[in-house]
Amino acid sequence: MYYHIEAQSKRRIRVRLRSSKLTEEEARILEYAFSGMPGVTKVTVYRATGGCALEFNCRVDEILGRLDRFRFENVEAFAREEEKRISLKEMESRKLDEQLKAKLRLRILAETAADIALPMPVQIGYHLWQMITLKKL
Repeated sequence: MYYHIEAQSKRRIRVRLRSSKLTEEEARILEYAFSGMPGVTKVTVYRATGGCALEFNCRVDEILGRLDRFRFENVEAFAREEEKRISLKEMESRKLDEQLKAKLRLRILAETAADIALPMPVQIGYHLWQMITLKKL
């Protein structure tokens, strides 16, 4: 990935990834990808400037190597590999984005209302339709 080092200290580096803004999805991908890496203690993404700051407790060249290898296109495969390495304690410490939490709450509320209000045959049909047309949240 192309990046430009904006500022660097012993345990923190701030880089600009591109000259334009990051989308919300790219910001989440970036934060997720780097927060799960060994040695990285804190990730701050700056959507407006297209950059991020990484606080770490490993060598700088390891962080720069990871930045070189990072690609937004390959994040799914990357996330699958990282998930295999993540411990349960690390998973518990990660927090969901507030917008995602709100979306999940609404989805659960709608599902509950549908299950309460609809008769059983319609519920079964509705859930079968959901399984057939399974989509991302």
